[in-house]
Amino acid sequence: MSPCTRSKSTRDLSKSIISELPIGALHRILELMPIKYAARSSILSKHWRQLWFTQPNIVFDPLFFQYVSNTEDSAASVIHKLLLKHTGDILGFHLISEADTLTQSDVNQFIIFVSNHGIQKFTLKMANDEKYVLPDSIFTCATLTHLKLSRCIFMLPDGTQFPNLISLQLEHSKIAGHRGLENNLNLPVLETMELRFCVDVDSVYLVSPKLENLSIISSYTITFRCFNVNPIFTIIKHLCLNGTSLEKLCLACVEVKLCQPLKLQSLKICNFKISLESIDCVVCLLRSSPNLSEIEIDEVVKVDETLNQRTELLSSHYLSTKKEHVNEALRLIQTMKLRKFKGSRTEMCLIRVIFSHSPNLERMIIEQCEKLGNATNYKEKLREQLSCITRASPKAIVVKYLQPVFPVAYYDFFV
Repeated sequence: MSPCTRSKSTRDLSKSIISELPIGALHRILELMPIKYAARSSILSKHWRQLWFTQPNIVFDPLFFQYVSNTEDSAASVIHKLLLKHTGDILGFHLISEADTLTQSDVNQFIIFVSNHGIQKFTLKMANDEKYVLPDSIFTCATLTHLKLSRCIFMLPDGTQFPNLISLQLEHSKIAGHRGLENNLNLPVLETMELRFCVDVDSVYLVSPKLENLSIISSYTITFRCFNVNPIFTIIKHLCLNGTSLEKLCLACVEVKLCQPLKLQSLKICNFKISLESIDCVVCLLRSSPNLSEIEIDEVVKVDETLNQRTELLSSHYLSTKKEHVNEALRLIQTMKLRKFKGSRTEMCLIRVIFSHSPNLERMIIEQCEKLGNATNYKEKLREQLSCITRASPKAIVVKYLQPVFPVAYYDFFV
């Protein structure tokens, strides 16, 4: 066989192998490619043209907007053309750019179009200064299951909202309230809600009987009263707060224990700002959660000069007066995770308290902060400090890893 014939046969075989892949696999390949290259695949053959125009998940990311900025067409016109040529369902539609904008009318048309074409996952995260007002059609879209929005305003329509929505993520958004008399946001099957830098959410009564995961990052004012009044706080199993959220909790009248028990199984705190008030809030949440067995702290943050606070917090006087509450709060904890660990005195004091008051603790997971220097010195210093701590649980061990990117490869166990 001549080199020319052999080369042609190789190309034909390669083409045949790719073309015979399952349609789902080919769609996935196109989805992972930059959209300008995925679009060019349509010129290869009728088969690839059909694949492109039936692509179920469409992502317009920063690379797309950057590419379009160097052409004569606007991003909105390109998106319009693609949608008009598309056939079949659009299961995922994502508009993502921190530098580019789209007009309200264009966004409305896109949302209305995909709402009528089987949309399941929708993301809107553009750089507009003015918040987008969502069209009514998205609230009643029966196929929508995952919604991620940034810089948006909810003007709640009458009737059922989001009948099959499972996950809702809001960032820099506002719920403006109901147009009728009642401010009810109905999310009958919602399981996960994340609120980041949102406002006025507290003016709306959330009806979410299946909610299990709730994350509140620097969002609306949280009080212990809302934990006792709003039913969603009594059904969630996994709660994530940040230091600012805890600070707002501190502004409320802190009770030693909530009126109603919570169903929390895990609590995550991001940017934990150490203070007597924040510790009291955490203890209150833990004491009100009889099923909670896992705590995660994603970085302990030093607030101004916290030396006096730390000394008072971890002094024998404080622990003696709060010992009963601390014991009750930590008695069921089995797993403790400390992320971005720097080995500070405050962090070590927290570890000492947790070990001393957690009789059921099985595992303390410590993840080293990436900015730390010599890993060997860090490891030896930590080992020495941990060896001096009294543990209420005889089966408690420490699992430490140095590189968060590859935790499995860098595990280290301390007895």
